[in-house]
Amino acid sequence: MRKLLVVCGGFAVVLLAASLAVGAPAKQAPETVKIDDCAAKRAAVEFPHAKHVAGGISCATCHHTQADLKAGTDVEVPTCGSCHNAPEKATTPKCAEMGLTKNPFHISCLGCHKETVAKDATKKAPTKCDDCHPKA
Repeated sequence: MRKLLVVCGGFAVVLLAASLAVGAPAKQAPETVKIDDCAAKRAAVEFPHAKHVAGGISCATCHHTQADLKAGTDVEVPTCGSCHNAPEKATTPKCAEMGLTKNPFHISCLGCHKETVAKDATKKAPTKCDDCHPKA
């Protein structure tokens, strides 16, 4: 009986971990997202998700594989790492890349931030490494 409980408990832990790694429904969108899938040389990024949503940024801007995604729905939203940790296609940016032109976060986030500041110099958007990756 004890072995059965251990096996069932282990299976439950694996299922829970898998569900967390895959994503969550849009209606359970977090306030912040810790982007630590590929943190190697620099600290993980605390992404202010709610601030970006409140700022009117379309869900599909970041969740580019889900063009019709809407906040507050039951649609399952995969994590960025589910595609960008080990991409199936060679053309998909891999988050383990550190370069500004190869890392998907650097491409999307910095691109958007630089564009925002270029349009309106009064707006603040992090564009330097330490702005997003705080020193420990």
